[in-house]
Amino acid sequence: MGRLLGFVAALALTVGFVVFSGPPASASAPTRWQIAPCPAGSKALWLPRLDKFGTDISCTTEEARATAVKEAVDSGSPTRMMNVAIAFAQQISDKSLTPESPCVLGAKGAIGEAIGTCVAA
Repeated sequence: MGRLLGFVAALALTVGFVVFSGPPASASAPTRWQIAPCPAGSKALWLPRLDKFGTDISCTTEEARATAVKEAVDSGSPTRMMNVAIAFAQQISDKSLTPESPCVLGAKGAIGEAIGTCVAA
C-alpha cells in the first residue's frame, strides 16, 4: 500500500508540474518537427527507464507499455516509480503536439501515433 501511495504522490507532483509550468521558451532558430511514423500495430509511447532516472520514447504497444509500468511499480524502486510518473506526464503533455507546434531543438515527442524530433528548419 505504501508503494502505491508513493507512486500516486509522485504522479500527482509530476502532472502538476506539467500542467502548471509555463510554455516553452521560443527557439532562437527556426525549427520544425521531423515525423517518423511507427509500424502498424504500434504507436509512440513514453516508457520508464529500467536502470537510471528518465524516460525514453519508442514505437511500442499499449500492452508492452503496461508490462513495463507494472514491472517498474512492482520493483519498489523510487527511481523507477518516478520514471513511470514522468512517462505518464510526458504522454499527457504530448497530446497537444501537432506537426506545426513550436519546438526546442533536439526535443522528442509523441505526435499523434508517430515519434517527432525537433530539428532545424
